[in-house]
Amino acid sequence: MIAVKILILSFLMILFSSSSYCQKNILKTSPLNGTWIEISKKTDTIVFASEFDGQNAIFELKRGFRIADGNKLPDYYSGPYWYKLTANSISLYWFLSNGSFQSYYFKLITRENKMLIGNFFKNPENKNKEQDTLVFIKIK
Repeated sequence: MIAVKILILSFLMILFSSSSYCQKNILKTSPLNGTWIEISKKTDTIVFASEFDGQNAIFELKRGFRIADGNKLPDYYSGPYWYKLTANSISLYWFLSNGSFQSYYFKLITRENKMLIGNFFKNPENKNKEQDTLVFIKIK
């Protein structure tokens, strides 16, 4: 009886470790991995990091800081996002949101290390019209 339990446990461990290995390889070979910078303002970056290999697809948006009531805070919409890619769109869910996935335009031009993405982080305090589509280039 103990031998059967050990055999089943061993089989499950092999099964889970091989599926985890497959997920890690898929994310590591992704052309998105790396750091991307928005080309017009050059202040916003998106980091697709391999540290999330084997988990849900995640990136981090880094936007700098703002001062509110004398406190230094991360700029609006900074932080980690879950994402799902489709042919011409990307669905995003911000970790600090209580909403759901929202879809935006997305196009990856691998030969130019360029990514076009719908503006998912428009500044709520900015009264000026902002671009609807942002262009990021891969810097590393």
